[in-house]
Amino acid sequence: MQSLNEQMNCGLLDIEVIVVDNNSTDDTKAVVEEALMNWKLGELRYTFEPRQGKQFALNHGIRLSRKEILAFTDDDIIFPNDWISNIGRVFEDETLDLAGGKTVIVWPESGKPSWFDPGMSAIVGSVDLGDKRLCPPPPEYAPAGANLVVRRALFERTDLFSEAHFRHMDHEFGLRCARAQANIAYEPSLVVYAPVASACLSKRYFRRWSFKAGIAYDGPQDSSVATLLFVPRWVYRQLVEDCAFLIFRSFFARDTFVFSRELRLWRAFGLIASRWYAKCWPEHYPKWVEKYSQKRKDLY
Repeated sequence: MQSLNEQMNCGLLDIEVIVVDNNSTDDTKAVVEEALMNWKLGELRYTFEPRQGKQFALNHGIRLSRKEILAFTDDDIIFPNDWISNIGRVFEDETLDLAGGKTVIVWPESGKPSWFDPGMSAIVGSVDLGDKRLCPPPPEYAPAGANLVVRRALFERTDLFSEAHFRHMDHEFGLRCARAQANIAYEPSLVVYAPVASACLSKRYFRRWSFKAGIAYDGPQDSSVATLLFVPRWVYRQLVEDCAFLIFRSFFARDTFVFSRELRLWRAFGLIASRWYAKCWPEHYPKWVEKYSQKRKDLY
């Protein structure tokens, strides 16, 4: 919160900061109360959301907020002192509905693991599409939740974040907005920094993240996609290819590439488990997704 309180050139902006305590077990309320004593960035407000799940916290904050432009982030993010002033500048364009920026990873002193590959960047929250503004952005682009800015009127057109999604709710929201022909931009001047906890830099964490990334509430399935046992056939083909690679060729490849293929396997396992559970026990599936797709104590 300190880096947020140190924002500059915001004098002409009407700002409110809402901290949503998502049924946490830490001292969130006490931290906000202490910050209030020296708070300079507009109005700081604390609120409590008892339903566990980021989607519930996001929607709670939206309903409580009063401003036209809403910026979303996470509790561990560090902000450069021009983040909010850049948001104000970018949204001077009244045609812009939704924007996402760049999230730069801050590694611990130990550095990144030797087995880490740039293709794994999403696991640690990195977003970097380059230094050029993209409007429209590439197909399937959706702003990530750590650095996502929305014009309120867009929620009136597309509804709030899906409360059925315990993961990827920001991605689902972005794709839904694209289908509604919203004006979306990748704006690299909106930069935030995401420190990576040392506890997250283990292969176990990356494997569990990948498995859970395959679990999602997908809604109605695309009937045009060929399936086998309720799962798209391409998933099985990819799974066989990856297994064959790991068995017969992994000895000759870089460790980073081998681990990337293994993580793709874990994601496929998650998708298959999700689809089978949804078909075999549909009445229990929403609770299963809720239980197995979330973090526990900030770790997977």
